[in-house]
Amino acid sequence: MVERDDYAAIRDRIIGLSHLHGLRCDWTETTRRRRFLLLWDPEGRVAARAIVPLYPGETPHLVDLLERGLTHLFGDDWLKD
Repeated sequence: MVERDDYAAIRDRIIGLSHLHGLRCDWTETTRRRRFLLLWDPEGRVAARAIVPLYPGETPHLVDLLERGLTHLFGDDWLKD
């Protein structure tokens, strides 16, 4: 189970699932508190965009949005598995 307040655990989960699904991750620091994530499919199309909070314990609503936003790629409860 991934700790929802641990950025590194969330990041590692996204990277691991991306590799399993054949996606490439591009990370960009958008602010000092968030990172913008693009997930690319093998054909070079953007499969998903997401905001990943660097301090998820302070912004649980952003973690909820992230989880819902990547469900179409990784399945329900991808962050809990």
